Amino acid sequence: MAEGKVKRMWALPNAEITAPKSLLMHGGTNDLVSLPCPAYLIEHQKGLVLFDTGCHPKVADDPGYWGEIGKVLPVKYTRDLTLDNQIKALGYKLDDIKYVVVSHLHLDHSGGLYMFPNARFIIGRDELRYAYWPDPDRQWAFILEDLLPTRKFKWIELDTDFDLFDDGSLHFLKTPGHTPGECSLFVRLPNRKILLIGDTTHLREALENEATMPIDYDPAEATLSLKRIKAIRDLQDATVWISHDPEDWAEFPHAPKAIE
Repeated sequence: MAEGKVKRMWALPNAEITAPKSLLMHGGTNDLVSLPCPAYLIEHQKGLVLFDTGCHPKVADDPGYWGEIGKVLPVKYTRDLTLDNQIKALGYKLDDIKYVVVSHLHLDHSGGLYMFPNARFIIGRDELRYAYWPDPDRQWAFILEDLLPTRKFKWIELDTDFDLFDDGSLHFLKTPGHTPGECSLFVRLPNRKILLIGDTTHLREALENEATMPIDYDPAEATLSLKRIKAIRDLQDATVWISHDPEDWAEFPHAPKAIE
């Protein structure tokens, strides 16, 4: 197997949402958890790769952009934390982003999609279709206004694991269950391997106990994906980064410091 490496990676701060643990995992308490909503910028020799895009900048001014859910889930978000400002703060232009890998299309991951009209977008099969027409009780999690500007973008839908650049540095991994097309990204850095898992799970406790989330699209698939993440972690000596877990966010460096 090829063992190419990306040059470096940055974790980009974005909004912070507060939610009860009971919403994040079966068996969770009603204790409130502050959840980061980061994006990740990865430097590869073929161009800059972005994993997820955080929340729409409009939410920083008015959480009502999200409708009723913006009134229920408290959001901390300022304009300096929007994705475009985070990328520019690192010295890059938005047009420098060549590829965007989307873990899934929930509102806290899809808000910056519109910023990259010239990039190639990589997503799991059926995610786009479901985001435009979700089950009625999940409609709140998708913001149509985030998606409409991207209808003519260059989307690549994958239904299998895929070595993005055929060098072993970035692997798209199918980890469905939270949504139909939920995916993860295996990142091989110069000094470590990191597994970015989007919303395959939300908390370390949920991963270890293989506890699914009440709003998961397919709990059986979600459980298999949790088992898969743990197997990759253990067998390939990789570090799992759970995007929303506050412990993970506190443990790893954030931009402007790079991870190598």
